Amino acid sequence: MRIASTRTAATIATFGFLLAANVAGARENDSKWYATAQVGLGSLSSSSLSYSDGTSSETTNANFEESFAGGGTLGYRIGKGWSIEGEIQYRRNDLEAVDVPTLGNFSGGDFASLGIVVNALYNFDIGESGKLSGYVGPGFVYFQEIDIDFDQAGAQELSFETDDTAFQLKFGGRYEFSDRWFMDAGATWLTADSVRLELPADSTQTISSDYNHWTIRIGAGLRF
Repeated sequence: MRIASTRTAATIATFGFLLAANVAGARENDSKWYATAQVGLGSLSSSSLSYSDGTSSETTNANFEESFAGGGTLGYRIGKGWSIEGEIQYRRNDLEAVDVPTLGNFSGGDFASLGIVVNALYNFDIGESGKLSGYVGPGFVYFQEIDIDFDQAGAQELSFETDDTAFQLKFGGRYEFSDRWFMDAGATWLTADSVRLELPADSTQTISSDYNHWTIRIGAGLRF
């Protein structure tokens, strides 16, 4: 099943961002809360897909195209230099033509995920202007859903899905336009080994694959 969550992620990120904007006027300029909305490009490493029907297994190589990623964050600054943030991120990468002998020869598909993340970030100034800063830190990811779809002639034929966990490293920079508004740009490296996805109609049929993903993103943020 394709993750209908493209809209879900966008809706949640937009709602959070607009909510922040609505309450911003009533808060002090030095508030510790912030929110961001982001879009970007994601690259998923080529991987081996291991199919199993419960009694036998086979492996084939899969290649993916750079595709859409997007989401948002809600963060809180903890003391000087540190912040903790919740993040929601949707990633989708198109699958190039692939042959899985037992299942069939497919013209394409996609590998997609919707992740809910907790990040711990170290923030530091860049230069002396006070407007430019950087950040870096790890995050723990819970995939509310991760799935791989196999298509034929543009129509979905098979879909394998699951939930899972992963770790990520996030880094980037922010430029302050004002006391409240800033621009955010950066990258995220996410890694999950041997994700095991099941066919919903028959859980004995599975696809296992590593999920190693780079995201480059840009967005806008608001302190409130």
